[in-house]
Amino acid sequence: MAKRPGGVMVQGTEATRSQLIPVITKWSELGKTAQLGPVLFCIVAFFGMTTFGYTTTIVYPIVAADGKHYIDPRHWIYTSSFLIMLAVFLTMVSMWFIYRMIGKAKSWYVLLGAAGFSAYYLWLMQVDHDFLWMYEFFHLHLAGGEPDASAPFIQLFIQHFLGTGFFEEIVKALPILGLVVAARYMTPEVRAKIGVEEPLDGILIGAASGGGFAIMETLIQYTPRDLVNTWTTTVLAFRGVPFQNADAVMNAMNGEQLRSLINQGSNLLNTAPGIKWLIIRSIDLSFGHMAYAGYFGYFIGLSVIKPEQRWKILLIGLASASLPHALWDTVASMDTVPLQAAIALLSYAVLAAAVLKAREISPNRSLLQPSVIFGASRTVPAYAAPMPSPVPSAPPPVVSAPPVIRPGLAADATPAPLISPSVGPAGRIANRLRVGTKFLIIVPGLRLLEHQVPGLLAQSPGGPVAEVTRNPNDPSILGLTNLSSSAWEAVSNGSRRQIAPGQTIKLAPGAKIDFGSTDGEVG
Repeated sequence: MAKRPGGVMVQGTEATRSQLIPVITKWSELGKTAQLGPVLFCIVAFFGMTTFGYTTTIVYPIVAADGKHYIDPRHWIYTSSFLIMLAVFLTMVSMWFIYRMIGKAKSWYVLLGAAGFSAYYLWLMQVDHDFLWMYEFFHLHLAGGEPDASAPFIQLFIQHFLGTGFFEEIVKALPILGLVVAARYMTPEVRAKIGVEEPLDGILIGAASGGGFAIMETLIQYTPRDLVNTWTTTVLAFRGVPFQNADAVMNAMNGEQLRSLINQGSNLLNTAPGIKWLIIRSIDLSFGHMAYAGYFGYFIGLSVIKPEQRWKILLIGLASASLPHALWDTVASMDTVPLQAAIALLSYAVLAAAVLKAREISPNRSLLQPSVIFGASRTVPAYAAPMPSPVPSAPPPVVSAPPVIRPGLAADATPAPLISPSVGPAGRIANRLRVGTKFLIIVPGLRLLEHQVPGLLAQSPGGPVAEVTRNPNDPSILGLTNLSSSAWEAVSNGSRRQIAPGQTIKLAPGAKIDFGSTDGEVG
């Protein structure tokens, strides 16, 4: 009998009912699997597209800003139920990929809310002409005018950087910034679900906001433009008008003649010609709008855990996100595929690098799921949560510091003076910290937040209540710095000593900490 991973293979016995029909015994577990949600979404999308996905044109006329007349029919919104469903489906696929890349659980309500906010913002600006002052400030005043494709490369890049880049990245960041402000009024539990506590939260919410922005931009701007161009040139071709003369002929038409021309093309072709460009634009989301917004979100989350450098971090983040955005828009007008491919790779690389760095410095990294990067699972062993196990009789081995010099946030801070309780055997440093019923790997830069140590309040809204830091005189010695607003008590050999805010307790084996409403122990 050959052994298998599941145990011993018993030969000569009949297959059980649960083996033949596994759904009978595993039905109750299906709802707990992480893959169930995406599968159900795909099923709903399939039947939605086949049942309600019509390509019949939906027309939405746009009234001019003065409210007295319609704008040029060539700039109206033309779409269909199928195009809308397809755009949402492809965007959600990109969002799921980024969600799995990050590996942190976050409420999908807040992600969908962020996407809906940026989409609705763009709708109000494009259709109802709201917030035009913001658009004009960045494009006309800051950038010096609308980008001109015939302008020199440097001039075109600066206009896209200061105009398109700054404007669109700030709009997509509004949901993140709003949650940062609202976090101070949230309970720790609510903040952990929907708030912005760290860079990973900023990346997730930013990517979602970028996806909503891209959906709306595609459906009300780019796809209608492509459809109108295909419809009008096709009808004019039947009338014997050459392609190169189509614009001149349409410019000589009045509104009624243009509407008639567009209606003829729409009746002839429907919205099927728009499917190609909608798919193309939706595929680039993971290295387009989602990547730029997620990258800026990383810096917004970083400013939350480093409030003393908030404005510096936010300005660097805005410029860093606008740079690849402006490069993409600049080279897109040059119709150079290799250069566009290079910019796309750069945009995705900065997002992936931000995710990996955010996972490295995350105060919750011991609880993160494996990150899926480039189609493969990437685990971070140093940050994996240990399984509770009996305390070994022999002393645990010394855990050496990670090879990088600055593996965590603590490298950027000057540790407070150490207050040492009774040191464990041979002065060893332990490798895990129990807080309540949870165990965390002790690594420099590990930060504990309010919801992880109930009862403690951070000195700054959304900030940590404790952080693992190095001894400045001996970096091999680690301590836990009190960043909360109340004192702790260190318990050693039956005696207690107070650890005031700003002071540090040495993380020696056997050291016990009374946080107030919960306790901790170094093991």
